Amino acid sequence: MNPLIECRSVAVEYPTMDGALKLYGDGLSLIIDEGAFVSVVGGSGWGKSTLVNLILGLEKPTRGSIHIRGENVTGCSFVSRCSRIKTAAVFQRPTAVPHLTVLQNLHLALSMIGIPRRERDERIRESIGFFGLENLSHSRPDSLSAGQRKRIDLARALAVRPEFLVLDEPTGDLDTSIANLVMPLLRGLNRDHGITILMTTAIPRHAASTKHQVHLRGPTIVARPPRVLARGENV
Repeated sequence: MNPLIECRSVAVEYPTMDGALKLYGDGLSLIIDEGAFVSVVGGSGWGKSTLVNLILGLEKPTRGSIHIRGENVTGCSFVSRCSRIKTAAVFQRPTAVPHLTVLQNLHLALSMIGIPRRERDERIRESIGFFGLENLSHSRPDSLSAGQRKRIDLARALAVRPEFLVLDEPTGDLDTSIANLVMPLLRGLNRDHGITILMTTAIPRHAASTKHQVHLRGPTIVARPPRVLARGENV
């Protein structure tokens, strides 16, 4: 297996509201081979979304480096990384353009990667049908529920047919009937089409159905604000 994505001793620091400094990762090293299906598991606030953002180039690590097919891309943007590997991402918060219809959102995504109109129509029809969006295709995302907007993002990612698919809590906000379809779909994309998938999840049974699991530890406090003594208090 050839490494597609590699994180080398990655960590990122964030200041907190009370002035403390939290460290996520603490030197996390991770290799995602081409064709792998990897789930990242951890509690809320443990850094699952942070890891996704670091890999996608939406955040930069405080230390360590990110590599795509052996090339150091730590300082590269999301767009630059996508030029190296066709990537689609689904985030916890919907990202569809609110003033465009569902159809227009999918057409925009495919036109940006140069898919011809006839092929676009076929891909979009397939994706919209799979996620049951036919009756919503002319609706704007800002008029839809959170679950419906998540389905738009999933349909758009499916239509792109990426080499690398990144999903941050992909079943969040979905009805049970739709959520139960997502995992078999992802396993099929990985098995039958060789798409490399990185997925974060808080649902153990979803993580257990992937080939590899990465279990994150919670963040650590590396610095605390100086203590302010009350008047008359002994040190």
